Amino acid sequence: MNISGELNCIGLCLKLSDFAPIVALLVVISISLLAASLMLKKPKQKLMTFVSAQILSLMAIAATFYLMKCDGMLTLYVYLAYVIISIVLIFGVLRYYDRILIKRLDAKPAASMMEWVEGFVGRFVTARVYYFDSAIPRAFAAGRSIFVSIGLLEMLDDNELKAVLAHEAWHIRQNTGAPYFKRLALMTFSSSESELESRADRFAAEIAGSAALSSARNKVDKVFI
Repeated sequence: MNISGELNCIGLCLKLSDFAPIVALLVVISISLLAASLMLKKPKQKLMTFVSAQILSLMAIAATFYLMKCDGMLTLYVYLAYVIISIVLIFGVLRYYDRILIKRLDAKPAASMMEWVEGFVGRFVTARVYYFDSAIPRAFAAGRSIFVSIGLLEMLDDNELKAVLAHEAWHIRQNTGAPYFKRLALMTFSSSESELESRADRFAAEIAGSAALSSARNKVDKVFI
């Protein structure tokens, strides 16, 4: 049976079922979410919407298998495999996202340059600190890792760096019990005025002092003005 024939058979089988509207609704919502994921710009929302579309597709396929009377539907088997594999890959990326970044950035343990960083961050959260080769002053947290650029290390003194590390450690500590999607977000030390950034700044100020935090922000902000 060709693909067209299979689709006709699936349609006929579902048409004879009282649950066909439910399957149709799942398909429509799934397609709508998939289309929305293509238009969204924020990576986190884009990924969440895409996974939701895949899960609904999986539910529609499962319902179709249960309701239909036809056998040997290659189209359904292929798409079912695609949905399952894509979901597994996505959650695999979420689980090991920081490890992927370590390889991508060719990041090295920061303790090899500054022995105190691991002990300092370890006071607040279980996390590793890495540095990567970039002249752009940048720091961010992903998973259970904190990444700082060479440009940032060269720009800040120890007290200012402690403020940045405390800021990122706060994000990791808040995300430890969070869903996978929240852990995926790159929490970047920037001039953002979001509530999360404000809380992270307050924590950093308590740990390293408001003067060190303000000085670190001023130095970083001057680069991007």
